[in-house]
Formats: sequence, C-alpha cells, structure tokens
Amino acid sequence: MAPKTLVEALELICNVDVDAVDPKVAKGLPFKPHNQTSNQVIMSNTMCEPEFHDMLVDKVKNYGDKGWEEVFNRVMVQFCANNIGNISNRVLVQVSPARIYNTDQVLEQCYAYDAAFKDAGISRDRYAIKIAATGPGMAAASILNKEGIRTLATSLFSLPQAIAASQAGCLYISPYLNEVAAYSDDSLMCKSDDPAMDHPMAPRLIQILEAYTQLYKETGKDQPVIVIASNANVAEILATAEIGCQHITILAHHLEELKNTPYDAAAQEKYPFLKNAPPKLKAPYYNVQKTPERLRGHNNIDPLAGPEWDGKLADIHKDYLANNGAALTAAMDVDAAVQRKMKDVCDAFDGGNAKAKAAIDAELAKLKA
Repeated sequence: MAPKTLVEALELICNVDVDAVDPKVAKGLPFKPHNQTSNQVIMSNTMCEPEFHDMLVDKVKNYGDKGWEEVFNRVMVQFCANNIGNISNRVLVQVSPARIYNTDQVLEQCYAYDAAFKDAGISRDRYAIKIAATGPGMAAASILNKEGIRTLATSLFSLPQAIAASQAGCLYISPYLNEVAAYSDDSLMCKSDDPAMDHPMAPRLIQILEAYTQLYKETGKDQPVIVIASNANVAEILATAEIGCQHITILAHHLEELKNTPYDAAAQEKYPFLKNAPPKLKAPYYNVQKTPERLRGHNNIDPLAGPEWDGKLADIHKDYLANNGAALTAAMDVDAAVQRKMKDVCDAFDGGNAKAKAAIDAELAKLKA
C-alpha cells in the first residue's frame, strides 16, 4: 500500500523508533514502532505528569527505603513495561551520567535495571540498556553483552567511540546528530537545506557506517545497528535516512509533524531524497551497506576536527577496550568536539536526574510526615 504520510514513507526506508515513553505516542502511529528509546530527561518529565502520579507514589512506597535512584530505576522500567506492547522490538533505559566514568558503577546500575526488568516480567530479549560511549562505559558494556544483557552505546560523537562499541559487542549505537547545546543556541544548528551533505556530523556518520561495513566484511560478525538520535527537524530526519542509518529514534513532536505531513508531490519536491528512496535494508545490514554516491566525499573530511587533524581516520583494528578503555579515553580527550558534546549531554541528563530526585524526595517526605 502506498504511503499517505511522511512517517509512513520513512518507515518504508528505515526503522522508526519512538523517543518517548508515554504509550499515547507509540499508539498514535499508523504502524507499530520498533524500539522505544528514552533518557533521564524524558523519563523525569513524563514521571512528573499528573496522570502518572499514582505510579510514582507506588514506587516510592515500595522502593523508597533503597534511595531515590532505585525508585527512579523502577519508575523507568515501569514506563517500559507500560509501553512494551506498543512496540515490536526493545524498550531502552539509560545509565545515569554520574556513573559513566566508572566501570563498576555502570555495572551496578545495569544489574539493578536487569533485576527490575525481571520483576516486571520483561525478558532480556525485549530490552537494552543505554551506556554512554566512554572508555569505562564500553568496558562495562563488553562484560554485559557477554552475559546476555544487551547494550546501546549512546552519547556517541566519533569514530573511535563507534569502534569501541563494536569491540564491546553492543547491539546498537546512538550517534547524536546535534549536540544538546544546539537546542538552546541556534547558532550551533545546521541551517542547510541539504543536511545530508552539509551537516558537520554527516561525515562522521558515513565514516562509522563505512568502518562497520569493513569490519563485517573482514569478520562476518554483526556490527552495532545505528539508532540515530537528536535530529532537530524533519529535514534532518530524512537526511539521516539517506545517509544510511538503519533506525531513527524520533521525539514525539517530530512524529506528530511527520504524521500530519502528506506524502505527495510537494513533500517529494521539498525532500528530493524521497523521489528515489532505496528500499529498507534488512539484517545483516552491513552485508549490503553502501554509501550514496553523492556522499562519498564525506570519507575524506571532518568539519568537527580541529586544524591539527592530519586527515587520517581512526584505526578500526586498534584495541579501544584494553585497560578499562584507556585508548578510547585518550582518543576522546584529544577531540575537542567530543569533549564539548559529552559535557553538554551529561549536564542535560544530570538535570533530568535532579528533577526526578526532587519529585521522589518530596513524595518520601509526605510518607514520613
């Protein structure tokens, strides 16, 4: 059946994921989305909505003696449980940014999530845990993936981070097209009508896809699936589909816009990629992954690199996980763009944690009064 709206057209090209935990968002689509992603900001904002107050109080009563973070863990997993029937694949929760530079602390929260999912009746094949792609984070991910707890490497802004995620056996990665600061500083936004060509993050996405394709050819081992995040508008959503991202996780308001935009001649004129869009890729993705001809020049540039960049891309065979991810830490430390973006994203998610803690502490105080 021919698509009637942009969101239906997009689903024919790649897998649409929903970046929201309110079941109304997933249920409002004309098809069942694949994954439900989330983060501390989305979770805390949703938790504080009046319609979810009773659920919050219930978790405070049952887990408040274990501290606010365990209450929040259980709230996040409950949101996943409420929504899992509305998606076809996995629900995702995220490790706190306060933990991402300590392997043991990452593992501690992931095991807490694993226990909560088990209590909620959600098996390991229906969820994954988002871990920031730091050296210690990917060292922890390597342990978890071997144990059957699947992970997504998030807050990913560079090729070394993507290679480390592959070496850790991550199921997914989530590169951020835009840094978090761009949403409050318009000067950081890409203003081009052709983001696939002109967005400064586009070359790094192409380089990650090419690296994974090469690794698949060499090893025959499945590589992490890209779940692209942080698209600022519909043009960028379609651009990341053109680039070759296999999944796109989309915020609720952008899903609404895509749902309400007819797939017609005007849409195809505005978004030329749609006129000759390729069919949806299917696993194993990297067996047939090919960079679009017009974007192949991205392999030779990096607008996010500083003037000291020597033009060489990261070695896909370098061991980024040894010594608790030391090589990945070193690579991130010399990449100013990664450092800036990591700080911004951690600040944002720390804010989500602070909001959750305040709400949980307020309910705890009421119980003790």
